Amino acid sequence: MLGSNYIADNAFAEVPPPYFLQRLYDQDAMLVVIPSRNVPSAYVIARKKQWGPGLTEAAIDAVYAKPDTKMCVKYGCVPVCLMYKTGTSWNPDPIIRTLQARDMWAHGGPEKVADLLEEQEAAAKIKTQKEIRDDLWNRSGDAWRSYQHRTGQTSIQSRGEIKLKPRKERRPKQTVPSGSTAESGATIIA
Repeated sequence: MLGSNYIADNAFAEVPPPYFLQRLYDQDAMLVVIPSRNVPSAYVIARKKQWGPGLTEAAIDAVYAKPDTKMCVKYGCVPVCLMYKTGTSWNPDPIIRTLQARDMWAHGGPEKVADLLEEQEAAAKIKTQKEIRDDLWNRSGDAWRSYQHRTGQTSIQSRGEIKLKPRKERRPKQTVPSGSTAESGATIIA
């Protein structure tokens, strides 16, 4: 199994255990794991090319700039994703779930996936438009109520935002007039 879906491009990289490579092989026999040249402690998951003769060294250098992509093309593979080994054990389940979610053929092929994506985008657009409409509707209602309160057109409390508590006792009568009125009781002698 080690020779079929692992390419030891870096002698210092840890080799994935056989059970990990077997699970990837069971998922897709065309998958290959290669240590990354660009990202330390990472691995490139690539897929073996099925059709086409491949590119020459000059064409690879002229077209591709990233070291991992160049490496994959030189080995006759197409890069799929990067994989990081986290922790002390190799767990293939998250990688397999990610690969299954990305597999277009499992979802009906490229045309079906494109249709699904277009439907999702249309639904997201409708949802965004509805949210914007609701927000504008609420803002305009608040602005209208604020305008009515400021201009004195209504004295009705809106939505119960301001609740006055009823008084339980009477106010004492003021015997001294307030100094803020025009007839404050002050006399001016000229």
